[in-house]
Amino acid sequence: MRLSALPDTLVRELLSFTEVKPAPGRWRFALHATTCVTVAIIVLAVVLGPRLGIIGLTGAFLGFSAAAKPWRSRLPVLAVTAAAYVAFVTLGALAGSNPILLTVVLATVGLVGVLGYNTFVGDRPGPMFFIIGPAIASYLAPAGVPIGVIVEAGALGVGVSALTSQILQVLARSHPETDAVEAAQKAVAAYVDSPPGALGDAEIGRLRDQAYAAIFSAAMVVESAVGRQPHSKRWRRLNRRLRHLHAQVIRRLVTVRMPGSPIAVSALEQRRYLGSPSAAYLLRWTISQSSMAWFSARRLAATIVITCAVVYGLHIGHPYWAVMTAALVMTIHGDRLTLTHRALHRLAGTVLGVGLFFGIHSLHPQGSWVLVAALLLVFMIQLTAVRNYAIGVLFVTPMALLISVSGNPGVPLRSIVGERLLETAVGATISLIIIWFTGRRTPIRLVRRQFRRGLRALERVLIALADGAEASPQGFEARRDLAFEQLHCAKILQIAGRDLPPETGEWKEVEGALGVLTYTVLAGCWTTSPLMHLDAGEMARLLQRMISNLPPVGTTIVDAADVSRDLREILDQGVHPTRTHPTET
Repeated sequence: MRLSALPDTLVRELLSFTEVKPAPGRWRFALHATTCVTVAIIVLAVVLGPRLGIIGLTGAFLGFSAAAKPWRSRLPVLAVTAAAYVAFVTLGALAGSNPILLTVVLATVGLVGVLGYNTFVGDRPGPMFFIIGPAIASYLAPAGVPIGVIVEAGALGVGVSALTSQILQVLARSHPETDAVEAAQKAVAAYVDSPPGALGDAEIGRLRDQAYAAIFSAAMVVESAVGRQPHSKRWRRLNRRLRHLHAQVIRRLVTVRMPGSPIAVSALEQRRYLGSPSAAYLLRWTISQSSMAWFSARRLAATIVITCAVVYGLHIGHPYWAVMTAALVMTIHGDRLTLTHRALHRLAGTVLGVGLFFGIHSLHPQGSWVLVAALLLVFMIQLTAVRNYAIGVLFVTPMALLISVSGNPGVPLRSIVGERLLETAVGATISLIIIWFTGRRTPIRLVRRQFRRGLRALERVLIALADGAEASPQGFEARRDLAFEQLHCAKILQIAGRDLPPETGEWKEVEGALGVLTYTVLAGCWTTSPLMHLDAGEMARLLQRMISNLPPVGTTIVDAADVSRDLREILDQGVHPTRTHPTET
């Protein structure tokens, strides 16, 4: 059948499924990751022997977590990540083959691990190894590998890999803070250099959001890179560039909405404004019932529980491989189609990977050659997974089977492979069922909750502005939180828009209206006399009335056109009418 005879949507998804994305420079990260794993495996092989050393391979993958962060800020991240991983592996090993206990342990680890990692790290490789580690440990312990050896292998794997990654980062003189500031400069240039009136409101809004996001991201990276040298020339130079970029964005916004208004952007005030919200704020945001992180975590936990129940109920074997499949599919934030692609990639890659495994096994690798084969597979995983996940899984499968075979030398090979294929199918199938038959209308709730948070954050800033407290510690905190919430509105809407395009499509107009209002208020806070240009008290009153008229957050449809109209009314009433610009945002 020709592709032209298929529906356009199906054609797009098929092309997306088979697409091999470009990843320039990925080989550098693949080499970095492989080096970290190599050192960890060598240490494990020396301490535990080649056969047992390979069981620490999974922990080694967590050793290069948050590789894009400066090395100083990575230290606490890696320390907490390593400690959590070892604790989870210990629990998995102790649970072993006890059906009820293992189900509870893996579901709890999935819930806590996904929430914690996405709240405080949010960088590759992702929280899936928090579930994969204890899942493998629960399989190896009943197979005769001592629990102490399993825990020791996990601790050595993640610890040595993390230390190696830190050393490599220092030796390479890697400067993520410089890269972040340069990325912010490109994003800001794209926004401020766009000719007025040449682009549509939606495109201008997108460029503005990208500029703000890049500035805030760079500010967090620079701040975390300072360490004990806050007054060094290099740090002052980076901070000066970042302040200049922020002032450019503010100047563009003020020029559009409040032309002629002088701005005052001091270095000290910018430091108090730019950056990440507090850890307590991030945690409250994450565990909110309608947050994306909480939705993903409880969806994963439900998948794990059902997977264990099916595997044990049908006497398929041990559920660890099926749980691993669920973890690899469900631990990312994504819409239904994205997760479906991932599940099907997992199935296709596993089938092809089994063939590759038999090819490797036919060479009868022994001792150190098993480790060499595993490390080559690690490199290929890191090189290809971001291009097409199915290709990455093609190399993941033989690596994981090498771990299984090393931990179970007495079990027939075909029995292991057959079980893995069946368990992969079970894990992927249950993941697809959970994806498509639960929480179908949840994206509506996620969007409404996130936009409500944005409105509440805007209310706090307007009240502070009306009271003349926008430059107080609480005022800067409110302004920082407002920028954070506004940037997340676009992210949540993008995910929800692919899930329920008819129901959430109109919210793009709300996002645009809220973005104009939010960034006008934030820009006004940097003028010398904000209340001369913004009637913050009236804007706060209108916003409070609007919020009080909204129904409780839920899955019922809210008229997006009414919300957009109310937001535009607040802007029209709050900004001096003779100083508004008719076309640009």
